[in-house]
Amino acid sequence: MDACFRSRFCILILLTCLLISGFTFVGAQNRRPKNVQVAIRAKWSGTPLLLEAGELLSKESKNLFWEFIDDWLLVGKTDDDSHSAKDCLVKILKHGSSLLSEQLASLFEFSLTLRSASPRLVLYRQLAEESLSSFPLSDDSYSHNASGVDDSEAVVTKKLDPLLVGVNPKSPRGKCCWVDVGEELFFDVAELQSWLLGPNEVNGDSFQQPELYDFDHIHFDSNIVSPAAILYGALGTECFREFHVTLVQAAKEGKVKYVVRPVLPSGCEGEVGQCGAVGARDSLNLGGYGVELALKNMEYKAMDDSTVKKGVTLEDPRTEDLSQEVRGFIFSKILERKPDLTSEIMAFRDYLLSSTISDTLDVWELKDLGHQTAQRIVQASDPLQSMQEINQNFPSVVSSLSRMKLNDSVKDEIIANQRMIPPGKSLMALNGALINIEDIDLYLLIDLVHQELSLAVQFSKMKLPRSTIRKLLSTMTPPESDTFRVDFRSDHVHYLNNLEEDAMYRRWRSNINDILMPVFPGQLRYIRKNLFHAVYSIDMITSFYENSFPMRFGVILYSTQFIKKIEQSGGELHSSEHGGELEDDKSSLIIRLFIYIKENHGIQSAFQFLSNVWCFCAVYLQYFLKYYVLGRKRCLRLALTNLKLVMINRLRTESADSTDEALEMHHIEGAFVETLLPKAKSPPQEILLKLEKEQSFKELSQESSLFVFKLGVSKLQCCLLMNGLVFDSSEDALINAMNDELPRIQEQVYYGQINSHTNVLDKFLSENGVSRYNPQIIAGGKVKPRFVSLASPVLGGESVLNEINYLHSPGTVDDVKPVTHLLAVDVTSRKGIKLLREAIRYLIQGSKNARVGVLFTAGQDASLSNILLVKTFEITAASYSHKEKVLEFLDQVCSFYEHNYILRSPAAAESTQSFINKVYELAEANELPSKTYKSSLSEAYNLKLIEHLNKVAQYLYRQFGIASGVNAVITNGRITSLDAGVFLGDDLHLLESVEFNHRIKHIVEIVEEVSWHGIDPDMLTRLVCFLLFLASHLFRDLHAQASVYYVGGPHSKYVSDIIMLISSSMATRDRSAESARFEVLNAQYSAVILNNENSSIHIDAVVDPLSPSGQKLSSLLRVLAKYVHPSMRIVLNPMVS
Repeated sequence: MDACFRSRFCILILLTCLLISGFTFVGAQNRRPKNVQVAIRAKWSGTPLLLEAGELLSKESKNLFWEFIDDWLLVGKTDDDSHSAKDCLVKILKHGSSLLSEQLASLFEFSLTLRSASPRLVLYRQLAEESLSSFPLSDDSYSHNASGVDDSEAVVTKKLDPLLVGVNPKSPRGKCCWVDVGEELFFDVAELQSWLLGPNEVNGDSFQQPELYDFDHIHFDSNIVSPAAILYGALGTECFREFHVTLVQAAKEGKVKYVVRPVLPSGCEGEVGQCGAVGARDSLNLGGYGVELALKNMEYKAMDDSTVKKGVTLEDPRTEDLSQEVRGFIFSKILERKPDLTSEIMAFRDYLLSSTISDTLDVWELKDLGHQTAQRIVQASDPLQSMQEINQNFPSVVSSLSRMKLNDSVKDEIIANQRMIPPGKSLMALNGALINIEDIDLYLLIDLVHQELSLAVQFSKMKLPRSTIRKLLSTMTPPESDTFRVDFRSDHVHYLNNLEEDAMYRRWRSNINDILMPVFPGQLRYIRKNLFHAVYSIDMITSFYENSFPMRFGVILYSTQFIKKIEQSGGELHSSEHGGELEDDKSSLIIRLFIYIKENHGIQSAFQFLSNVWCFCAVYLQYFLKYYVLGRKRCLRLALTNLKLVMINRLRTESADSTDEALEMHHIEGAFVETLLPKAKSPPQEILLKLEKEQSFKELSQESSLFVFKLGVSKLQCCLLMNGLVFDSSEDALINAMNDELPRIQEQVYYGQINSHTNVLDKFLSENGVSRYNPQIIAGGKVKPRFVSLASPVLGGESVLNEINYLHSPGTVDDVKPVTHLLAVDVTSRKGIKLLREAIRYLIQGSKNARVGVLFTAGQDASLSNILLVKTFEITAASYSHKEKVLEFLDQVCSFYEHNYILRSPAAAESTQSFINKVYELAEANELPSKTYKSSLSEAYNLKLIEHLNKVAQYLYRQFGIASGVNAVITNGRITSLDAGVFLGDDLHLLESVEFNHRIKHIVEIVEEVSWHGIDPDMLTRLVCFLLFLASHLFRDLHAQASVYYVGGPHSKYVSDIIMLISSSMATRDRSAESARFEVLNAQYSAVILNNENSSIHIDAVVDPLSPSGQKLSSLLRVLAKYVHPSMRIVLNPMVS
């Protein structure tokens, strides 16, 4: 009896436990998160977190990569490597974060957990595989990998899986590291050291150098002309340490260009240590992806319920779908465990169903659902989490949302905001710049935030206040103007007509307001006002003029031969040696005759003469014209081009059979005689003989060509200037240019800025006119300028920019200079000296906003005369930049150096002593003390100066990509390489104007408002000068000499440096130029506002919380709030039901 009782009691306990466990299981299922979680696995195998950390640091600064390697190698010797994966992650984060600021360290941690640098390591794997395949190894040890699989089988396996990406290379010969030098692979340090002891100079006959890329890690001590040595290996292995130490020493000695490509070959996981292999053995899950909950409108469906199965009730558990969850219970599971309690269990289910609110909502319950959702989010303790939960679990919370009592203030504010922005519209801006919500993802957003945080860190190192930093980051760069107008106003422009004065236009209306009247598309407005000025080709001018086209036409004439001589002389405009060399220049003759006819017989006769020139040579063009478009409109190009018919000149270069020019002298003479014969009182032949000897007309011809050369449009050959805007030369271009210009004129007429008495051409050219056109500078959207940040190297303290002494225009030494021109000058080339002289003349002409610094370079065979010029320039800029005649002195020294050392062969060049004596002489003549030059130039050869020139060359190559021997201008970070053509002082004026108006002006306005609390720029500059003064006496180094004799305007120099660094850094930002005025939207009741005054990141957003964009943005904003802690202002903008 007791045994039976005990058995029944045990069974009862067992059933009770099963029932409790069953309910516990159901409860556990009910507690699982409702949101859908997704994981996307990468096609490539895992990559080591340690190597990913180095790649993330290199994005911030190239030097941080090498600092991280040295730090890890140093700690690795003493630190115990027996860590768990979590401990290793903490260790890696600790070493990486120690090199970054607090804000960047948080972003570094998130990027590492996101594995955003893994694709870069996969790229290095592919390069490593190519390196090994370039030198097939015959050693048997390489025929089997670490797991014993034959290599040929591995190749077959690779071919069978074409979707496999980034296959990890196998350990060659059991080695985990190797060095690729192009001609050979080294797997042992001893072999590499033997190779380094031999002659390894780079030349055309030697081995092919391995190709390097922009993303490669090049050691900062490497010599740019040395052969490349690429180390493939993983940080943490002993072989990497040995190779690294050897190659760093070789790089410092100038033997190699040391490059690291981090790779952990398959089979080397045990050699790298526990922390070095974390992440390599596991599969890689890609973060930043999710699943969208698609909310759709459910329509009513008509169902036939007339046929009901007899004998079946809905309450029958055999037909009812009991697998559906009801208030957390799955009754099918309960019935399986307790079939004897079916009636009680189903009654309990009916009770739950009767008390459950219906899942279907009536239409009137949805009318304020968007407003109620906004209210729920705003009133939540964590609004971003609430918005994400509502988005991801909307069907389960819609009932409770619809029952919420709506606050009228929330609804009224949303309705008021939707008068300014469409309902349901979503926008997002990062520090004022709009972000494309459709294209943005987590990786792009993190890159944008990292970009902003890096700038904020740089600005904080400049001691800028936090409020100024936020203002700088939030300011929007003005849109780059594409309406640069070439100021061609001159007596050298010959106008054919004048709409305001000529008799043929008197019947036209003169009311300027007629331009606002509507007309049919394509219809012209005939107004007696010079609104459009077209400097154009002669044949089209005549055609449009004869048809009374409402436009003023003109031409500028020049000689191509004359301009070629100027370019061959390096752009020398002050020489008069060309006078006797242009006797046979037909273009110059035509210009002289044209000017004579215009002055004596009127402009109509002058244009008739140009037409007659065409007529006289047209007979000789029949052979050539069959290769080109027939007709008068494609033959003669006299405006802004060579008067000897551009088409003919091109034909002569393409046809080898033609030896004589199509246009002969007798053609020109015949056209002249025919033009003057009905009008001249004396025979035209006598006039022609006199004009050929007349010097005044010859000078006017040369001045006209010089004017075109200075304008910079001679390279364009035939072009159209429409009110100064540059267009191609064609009939369609003229009509299009007129249509483009019309709205600008109409706008200014509408606002009263142009009236009947306004000179339209003067107004436009005075406001937006530039004195010179240069396609390299005014790209017009065709070529994107290249910018480089100057802040990182300068703030690092080891930049050569810290040693530059600047030149200023006379009387402006103490003024702030927003624009800084840095000249990269090859002192051994004629182009380099020409660039230097043009910069000096640019300052002599006067510039209140710019200063000039020079970075001298020289080749390997720099002569003593090159060194002496650099020394002279450095001494002058450092000590006498405030002197009145210092620029004239430098110009004279450079002129003497050019004529006696550059233009002459080394054998015929003057002695170095003659150069020194000339410097003494010019110094005394320009009121400069010569004692300093005598004490410094007397040293024959300064090895430290040679090292400095090499250092500058390496700096230019690493920071700006300027190769040795290339001359360039760096204007506040904008790089303009002078590969071909002539670069004049007017081009520097153009660079100054373009950069100041577009990128620098708004920065100057912000910096000028700064109150320098806690820092005295004067004291800082004096301290720097004092330290350099000590260095100059301790080390006797010329380049350590600062403004010892005179420190001009320390405060202005400090502020000028700050503006230069800020503008160059902000120019490298890659972000949208579009913005929106979020401040006009009300944000008191219907907005989420998160303030953080210490953050340099501000997010403005307008979000519809119940939209796909809202689902996407809610997750992204939560991530930013967790790791970046930005300030946010999120205005909720739900759809109207």
